[in-house]
Amino acid sequence: MTRTVDLPLKGPASLVLLLALSTTACVRREVGVLRVTGGPPDALITVDDQYVGKLARLQRFGIKVSDGEHRLTVEAPGRFPHDRLVRVPPKGVVAVEVQLLPIPD
Repeated sequence: MTRTVDLPLKGPASLVLLLALSTTACVRREVGVLRVTGGPPDALITVDDQYVGKLARLQRFGIKVSDGEHRLTVEAPGRFPHDRLVRVPPKGVVAVEVQLLPIPD
């Protein structure tokens, strides 16, 4: 049985839309784990600009992320922030050690 779909766009624009919808449905991402350790324990962690929690809790459990490149940011009051790109392999674990340095007075 063949099913047809009427697209509101005509010409090349409809083809671009159709390709975009079909390729995003086919991409399957695997899950990996980002394990951050270090200090201070009250440091706040964000991944891809999304807050995920405090370092003390996350170093125990890790952070589940999709495979690929992610921006890791670790911040704490009175300390220099740590910001870096991390590549997580499919079904892999990446360990990152972070010790935030105090900002001098």
